[in-house]
Amino acid sequence: MNVAVNGVDFSKHIENISWSGDENQLARKVTISYLYAPESPGIHNLAAGKGGRLVMSEGGQVLFDGIIVTEERSESSITMKNTAYDYSWYLKSKALGVYKGTPGVVAAKVCEENGIPCGSIYDPGGEAEVISTGEKSISQVIAAAYEGEDVHVYMEGMNLCIEKYGAVLAGTVTGDDYVTDGTYKSSVENMVNRVVILNAAEQPVGEVTNGLTGYGIIQDAYKISGSEADPAKEAEKLLKGIEESGKIVVKGKPEFQTGRAVIVEKAGSKIRGRFVIISDSHSISDAQYTVTLGLRFETVA
Repeated sequence: MNVAVNGVDFSKHIENISWSGDENQLARKVTISYLYAPESPGIHNLAAGKGGRLVMSEGGQVLFDGIIVTEERSESSITMKNTAYDYSWYLKSKALGVYKGTPGVVAAKVCEENGIPCGSIYDPGGEAEVISTGEKSISQVIAAAYEGEDVHVYMEGMNLCIEKYGAVLAGTVTGDDYVTDGTYKSSVENMVNRVVILNAAEQPVGEVTNGLTGYGIIQDAYKISGSEADPAKEAEKLLKGIEESGKIVVKGKPEFQTGRAVIVEKAGSKIRGRFVIISDSHSISDAQYTVTLGLRFETVA
């Protein structure tokens, strides 16, 4: 793995690299640690500073391109740590405007206004209108435009891209030679299996359920606003069923990234099938490269 900061090669100085993404994390993150002893002439006196551009690549392929946001050094050691975020970090900037058009058009417009170039943009069509008077960030405007669509917003270099979750297959992992560990969890902790529909006078006028009757009743309520086309459909959005989740630890592969899919084929495991990656944590230390993948469980084989 090659790491450069402002064009200067840091690769031979680095002790540890961690690289991660998460569906709930705005930007991908890289943390590097290396020996730093500025008092030692000619050795370990190279350090990266805030605002520096960090580029990580392998085999000529750029895996991460972003800006260093933190410097951390302990006075009792000679280790320096830097954290960088890719350019999605700037999507937290607030937006001002009225954005109309298809979701793709809205995303392109809010990015253009804020100097963010766009790459490949998935556009499901339809019509969206998002208004922000400074209360919504760029990422929140995009999320509102794509409401109801399962999409992943990410960066390729400095270009913002949007694709459907799981559209790209990152690879297949099999057996103990590749999958070194796995955990599976099934929970009804956040279950809501009945939603009562209330009219303007807050009187019940209907209900929706999801058929989960074996765990008792956890109820929520939806009040009709009068602007929705179908109150029942809106109420159904409040229903929550059994939540299944899992993680696997596999041999390192840069292609395993949040938003992509992975096929797991490990005999005798509860975790088998094709899954969407919703989090990834890459760790490179002492020539060992492993990745922990969080998986979305829509079906469990």
